[in-house]
Amino acid sequence: MVKLSNFHQLLGIIGAGVRHHYIEAAGIRTSFLEAGAGPALVLLHGAGGGAVTWYKVIAPLARHHRVIAFDRPGYGESEKPSAPYDKPFNTNWLRHATERLGLQRFSLVGNSEGGSAGIHYSLNHPEQLEKLVLVGSAGLGDNWNKAIILKMALYKLFPSPIWGELLGRNVMQNPDDAHPAWHDYSIDVLKSKGGRRAFFQGRGRAVITYTDEELQAVATPTLLIWGEDEAFFPVSHGERAAQLIPGARLEVIPGAGHLPFMEKPEVFCGLVEGFLGS
Repeated sequence: MVKLSNFHQLLGIIGAGVRHHYIEAAGIRTSFLEAGAGPALVLLHGAGGGAVTWYKVIAPLARHHRVIAFDRPGYGESEKPSAPYDKPFNTNWLRHATERLGLQRFSLVGNSEGGSAGIHYSLNHPEQLEKLVLVGSAGLGDNWNKAIILKMALYKLFPSPIWGELLGRNVMQNPDDAHPAWHDYSIDVLKSKGGRRAFFQGRGRAVITYTDEELQAVATPTLLIWGEDEAFFPVSHGERAAQLIPGARLEVIPGAGHLPFMEKPEVFCGLVEGFLGS
């Protein structure tokens, strides 16, 4: 019996009739997962793995939404070109990708670097966004543990379970909350052609801290979700954003770290569904 790839194992876990497609967006071959029907909900993962990072919550969220989880350029099954990988690059790609799918209005959930991409998109294309959910988002403060960058660099340079486990302790309170195929898939992506470009060519430009004025200019209704045990970006970053983004609300999930949708998926989905339906 042929063993399924890590990617296809995770697709099987998602179930719910999830479909895998490709489109051309801003000249980049873009992979995405799609499930469900209803109001469009775009999911943007952070700086690792790909769309399958959302494997625990795609099916629950697809009960009431057309869920579209992109592999951002440089990650997952998408093309990994030589590119700046900065905020304008991400926004330009996302604008073309959503136009290609005919999404005139949609809500967006972004984790980590994907959250920073969501903020920049809201600032530049507010007419397209219904609601914005920022999950342990990057770009909201300068006071965070820069030592993690060294661990990330070592993991990107030498992708292996050993370095992955070392970094994983900063990502989740309990790395075993993630399926082994997800850990292995993250390594697969790094070892693929161009798999290290987003990190080393981007050089952190996609997560430069937003100014007070920029956050005050976010016009999209916003929910912030943080894990209480977040080790990348402290809860104080979410508190700052909640004070500056007009009407924003912060929810903190106990027993979760940087990926609360993987650690506490039921709680996470309840918060997201409640906010989108309000």
